[in-house]
Amino acid sequence: MKRPRDGFSASKLGISAVVTDISADRIFGLTEDLPTTGRHAGFVKIPHSSDRSAYGFVPVPLAIVGGGAGPTMLLLGGVFGDEVDTQIAVARLLRLLDPKTMNGRVIAMTMANLPAAMSGTRNSPIDGRNLNKSFPGDVFGSPTSMIAEYIERHLMSLSDLVIDLHSDGRSLGYLPCVTLVDHPDPDVQSRRLAMARAFGGENLLRFRSFEDRSTSGAARRAGATRIGTEIGGAQPVTTIMDGIMRVLAWAGIITQLMPASGDARLLVTQREDDFVYALADGVFEPAVQLGDEVAAGDLAGHIHDLTRPFAVPIAVTFALPGVVICTRGRGHASRGDCLVHLAADADAEARAELDAAADLRWLSTQVAPPAKRSRGGARAQPAAKAGRKPNKTTHQEE
Repeated sequence: MKRPRDGFSASKLGISAVVTDISADRIFGLTEDLPTTGRHAGFVKIPHSSDRSAYGFVPVPLAIVGGGAGPTMLLLGGVFGDEVDTQIAVARLLRLLDPKTMNGRVIAMTMANLPAAMSGTRNSPIDGRNLNKSFPGDVFGSPTSMIAEYIERHLMSLSDLVIDLHSDGRSLGYLPCVTLVDHPDPDVQSRRLAMARAFGGENLLRFRSFEDRSTSGAARRAGATRIGTEIGGAQPVTTIMDGIMRVLAWAGIITQLMPASGDARLLVTQREDDFVYALADGVFEPAVQLGDEVAAGDLAGHIHDLTRPFAVPIAVTFALPGVVICTRGRGHASRGDCLVHLAADADAEARAELDAAADLRWLSTQVAPPAKRSRGGARAQPAAKAGRKPNKTTHQEE
């Protein structure tokens, strides 16, 4: 049987894949207003003086495709430089968007942490920083901190919706899923659930974590709704693009009708022991695969000390039952490395929260939800985002 290509078909949506009328290779200053209409591409100027370039800058790619009045979506690819599929997906999707048929705007970074993306590493080789642990950033800080500050202050404050795209990297591979960080505010939580539901896919994964240093906390402070992805599998670029297009259609930014993806399996990662770590150095040989269901005490894998061929491998076991959502895979591991992590199927209350979010609408262009379910009374709708640039001196703290 012929294997389908990992590609997104523009023709099935009636979209031209030929890009014309583009303003390219412009330099965007750190405080420069961004265009709202047309196609534009260039580089954000992140000043960086080095031995090689005294007056140089880090040129972070930025693109805008806009069709006028409507919501703004921010797409972030390459937050981690070793996650190449997200970068390809964002670039490919930008070439498909036609501003003439759009109600709103897409702002996109294909390689948000450019130094990391250019070196194929998770963190920046310039300052060693993890972009997703650098928010809210500092305009007077290192390059990664300056990128984080620009994204939160300038891009997220212009945005209604943010998708922080992640795919398999060097050290971890995921079961394909759309993700969100749980938040105690019911309005914030329901908007995240509604947006994740629109993205669709096979799995929806809820994390409980401290979000203030990440894109999730940054988007919340800026007044935007953010979801993420962890997309592995056989066709990650297609999966990412399909999900983004579903959110764009759901938000009314594009007019194309997108086929529904079906109900996602709702998973939660909220327990400390969901994460299994190496407590010895060696070569990890996994005993499980993504999607496996395991019980407490089951074997996760072995750590081999191959410098001592007769040494008995160290068995690594699970402390809790769950679904294998992420694995390091076969290879060298050091003490402290995450080897596997689990998720658990959500309970009935969490499923009811997801179902209730199906009818949530807060964008002026948002399409009506599909006629479906009626479970309990209707919940109050949160107020629409009041302004394009929220007051940065009144950040909500968790």
